[in-house]
Amino acid sequence: MYAKKLVVSTYLQYVVIALGALLLFTFVRQIGGVLLTFLLAGILAYALNPVIRWLEAWRVPRVVAVFGVFVALVVVVLVALLVLIIPAVGQVQALIQNPEILTDGITSLVSWAQGVPYVGEQISAVDRTRLTEFVQSNAPSAGQVANGALGFIGGVFGVFGTMLNLLLMLIVSIYLLLDKERISGAALGAVPGTIRDQTVGLFHAVESALVKYLKAQLSLCVIMGVLGWAISYFTFGDYALLIGLWVGVMEIIPVLGAFLGAVPAVLIALFTGGLTQGLVVAGLFLLAQQLEGNVLVPRIMGGSVGVHPLWVLFATLAATALYGIIGAVFAVPIVAIIASAFRYLRGTLLFERWRKAPVTEAVVEIEPNVEVSGEKTTGLRDPAGREG
Repeated sequence: MYAKKLVVSTYLQYVVIALGALLLFTFVRQIGGVLLTFLLAGILAYALNPVIRWLEAWRVPRVVAVFGVFVALVVVVLVALLVLIIPAVGQVQALIQNPEILTDGITSLVSWAQGVPYVGEQISAVDRTRLTEFVQSNAPSAGQVANGALGFIGGVFGVFGTMLNLLLMLIVSIYLLLDKERISGAALGAVPGTIRDQTVGLFHAVESALVKYLKAQLSLCVIMGVLGWAISYFTFGDYALLIGLWVGVMEIIPVLGAFLGAVPAVLIALFTGGLTQGLVVAGLFLLAQQLEGNVLVPRIMGGSVGVHPLWVLFATLAATALYGIIGAVFAVPIVAIIASAFRYLRGTLLFERWRKAPVTEAVVEIEPNVEVSGEKTTGLRDPAGREG
């Protein structure tokens, strides 16, 4: 014998849905780091999946294709470390071990500033004894040094945590690629049959947009890195490889990457060659940024994202506030995924008209010459017969 059925009112359903959404939001915020790792793993798997399919078309087993692609990826990273990053680190060490470059540059800048009419008088009036006393009085205390050391140790552990998250991201992406058929089959099995074909089309649209964006972004990073190297090499010569690598990496960060990439080059040129060389390098990087914004980005990036730049800026700032530099790097690909999904759904879904509009206009009848308080005025009466 079955128990009597209970009818849940729509009001109670709305309350439960609101509470469930609130609990889900709180839960997502608590495990934001874990979700970010899985999201990045999914993006990496999506980006590499076309290469895996291409290898499968050449009758390469999927397991061999997946591990071969990841081995090739690791080899590329190691070659980049050997060819680019290690010499760049050597240049940084040379810059640190030769502080005369910076001191000579600062001395030349101070000498030039002393020749400026008003600024030179202010610099000459600075009492070195007072300056020394000011530095000594503002020197960090023992407690501040201890806090700084603890912060440094925490930063070191943060680096290890980041490396662990990267390793977990690689493992999850490998698992997603190896078990793609079973995972996609289980996901599609949970989707109603009436929308199964549209769901597959949505996944293909998202994958196509993501791959298109990644190819364009990689090409843009290489081109801007080469331009940064050329500007540094043909102006002050030293540290050109370091500057080119820095500019290429900073190009990953949308909006602010071009500015951040130019700052070290301008400072090095300013300290090593004086004000004139610094202004020349700043002007050349400004031209490179104009070339990037007006020629390279429209031609290379094209419509890979398909949203207004203000939305990209908003997404970058929001992701930076939530997840730091990692959020800034992955903000645009996530925007590309969301935009491609909306474009596909807009061309696929047809919304049925509502049988009854939630908000309707009030229909009133006007009765002229109604006497109120001895005066004739206009009376309003709605269809229910209530006067207004």
